This record gives sequence, structure tokens and C-alpha cells, in this order.
Amino acid sequence: MHKLLDLSAAFDTIDHNILITRISSWFGIHGSVWFKSYLTSRSFLVKCDKDFSSEHISSCGVPQGSVLGPLLFVMYTTPLSTLMSSLSLNHHLYADNTQIFFSFHHRNFDSSVAHLQTALRHISSWMSANLLRLPRLNF
Repeated sequence: MHKLLDLSAAFDTIDHNILITRISSWFGIHGSVWFKSYLTSRSFLVKCDKDFSSEHISSCGVPQGSVLGPLLFVMYTTPLSTLMSSLSLNHHLYADNTQIFFSFHHRNFDSSVAHLQTALRHISSWMSANLLRLPRLNF
């Protein structure tokens, strides 16, 4: 079975505090002043035709279109890879989606489906705790 999890608006939902902590705890990059400076106090506005909205400060997310955006997202979701491995799920993590591969023999169908459902509950809990939204899964 192969399932693609598309993380809706994933780059926009990254919590800066979680990311800074993860950069330090998972990757050993301490003194994250540069990352804090890069992520915080970024402003944006919206243009519609010739009109512009007022300026707003972004409290979460990574700059899209930057070289660091996908890298920071992968760093943010690295613990998800560890979780999936612990659940015996083969997977590929990309910038804003995840592919899960789960093989089983037809004789073990019921227990395999139960395992997959449990694994998806764990993944969903991890995503919720990390402020990511798991789209509705259709099998």
C-alpha cells in the first residue's frame, strides 16, 4: 500500500519556537540567534489587483521561495521520520509531503490494517502536537 500525505499549507504553519528548539536538540546547532533573526519579525502584505492590505507580522512559517524554506521544513519534520521508522513504516519525506509505504501479505490483512490505523493515529497525534494538519485520508 502506498499513501501520500500532502501537508496542507505546511510551510505556513511551522512554529518558530518548535523549529528553533529542534535545530538545537536534533541537529546540535546551538546559539540560534541567526535562525531567530531569520524567522521572526518578518512582515507581509497582500496585493489584490492594485490594492494592498496593511502590513502584518508573521508569527509562524518559513519564508517561501527561499533556499532555506524546504531545508527548515525538513528539519522541523525529522522526528516524524523517526516515528514512522519506529512504527515499521517505509517512507519518504519531501519538502511538503510524505509518502508512506506499507507492505503486507493478504493472509495478515486484518492485523495489517489494524497496525496501519494505529500508526496513522500516532502520526496524526505527532502532527497535531507540532501544529501541522494531516488531511483527511481516503483509502
